[in-house]
Amino acid sequence: MKADPRDERFERRDRHQTVALGRAFLACGTKLTGKTAEVLWREGEATIGGTCRCNNVHVCAWCMARILAVRSANIQAAADGLADHGYGLHLGTNTLRHFPRNKFGTVRKGMRHGLVAVLTDGWKGAYGSAGRKWRDLRDEFGIVGYERAFEDTFGFDTGWHLHWHTMWVTEEVLDDETQARLRDALAEAWATAVEAAGGYSVSEACDRPGCHCGGKGHGFDLRPLNKGEEGQAARYLYKDGDKAKGGGVAKIGLELASDNKAARLDGRMGPLELGDAAAAELLRLGQPGPLVEKYREREFGVFQVRKHYRTQNLNKLIKALGIAQDERTKEEITDDTVGLTAIAVIPASTWYRHIARHKGRRLDLVKVAETYGLPGVRRLVESWGLVWGKDVLDPPQALGPADLNAEQLALQEPREIPPAEAKFLAARKAANEARAKDVAAALDRFRNPRRDVPIKVSLKKPIRAKRRPAA
Repeated sequence: MKADPRDERFERRDRHQTVALGRAFLACGTKLTGKTAEVLWREGEATIGGTCRCNNVHVCAWCMARILAVRSANIQAAADGLADHGYGLHLGTNTLRHFPRNKFGTVRKGMRHGLVAVLTDGWKGAYGSAGRKWRDLRDEFGIVGYERAFEDTFGFDTGWHLHWHTMWVTEEVLDDETQARLRDALAEAWATAVEAAGGYSVSEACDRPGCHCGGKGHGFDLRPLNKGEEGQAARYLYKDGDKAKGGGVAKIGLELASDNKAARLDGRMGPLELGDAAAAELLRLGQPGPLVEKYREREFGVFQVRKHYRTQNLNKLIKALGIAQDERTKEEITDDTVGLTAIAVIPASTWYRHIARHKGRRLDLVKVAETYGLPGVRRLVESWGLVWGKDVLDPPQALGPADLNAEQLALQEPREIPPAEAKFLAARKAANEARAKDVAAALDRFRNPRRDVPIKVSLKKPIRAKRRPAA
């Protein structure tokens, strides 16, 4: 894991008492999975192993960046492959009418309420696979399936803005008339389902001159991503409205798998911007304020909300066409320890007492290990007042001079070992040697069970019968 601006921001949030903002930050990269943590390294790259990853794509900046990057590449590859095989692609956006007083809500069992509940229930009512209307709609327009992404922003003037972005896939590229009928049919189903779910009537008309919606309102939008000219792939999709000032183009993978969005026209903030603003507010006020409360409301509300969903039929089609997809799990994506070598072992007591609770020390470890390797990590640990070999242990296989470059070798200066440390090292070496002999002897007894075993019980002593207690 190379140090980048995202990591800088993550550590900055840690310094801003992020524990008071979200539980995911506390678990990700701080809590150990076992009794030790390891500093892992290879040329130009380093990370810390043995720590928990929350794999939360809604809240955690570290996991979000890595998981959504893989999903973005998957969506883009799928879109390119489907378009090359002649399938029609369409970008849909489903939104809700909302006001500042509306709560984010939750979909937790027994607590279902708010905008997020209306959004999910509205989708199920409009496009649920069990509905007869949806099956007729699917058959009429040849809809193969869809890939859906959840997105949310916040602004004090407008409140929570929750919506779906969807890539609809049809069996063939639709002409303009059929495209318009598909748009109207999907919009009608969405408007009816939202009202049935308890939401406000969605916007189905607009009198704003020159508006991109063409007078059909902002509750639903559907745009073709390919026209079929000379077999061009649907590599880009149009972005306008509340996406960016003046419009523009962006890759479909980034649209359906990105939470790092910039501020909008009306001051709305994306999830990461809201987290940064809440952390800055907490540092400034010394206690939770309005931004922190909104952050906590969102963190509670996104629980059990699926960030991405691809229908089974579409997934089967992508596999049948042989379109390459990265099928790693979230745990495998966030595991950045593959191919790295341990250069230091940190016991749990040292980790929690001297590293995890100190501002910036985790990032310092990664940066120093990335640049200087083992010598740099040792110098950094000793600068914190820790004793190498006691507070931080040697790696399982220490690197030799042949594995270090000139800059790292310069850090290996001979130093005088204090008597107390020398005594400790000698005692530990003797204990390790004794333990190795005991293990070797135990293995030898296991491999040779029939060898003579010295008898420790004397058979010359007379055997005395036990006395029975008197009745």
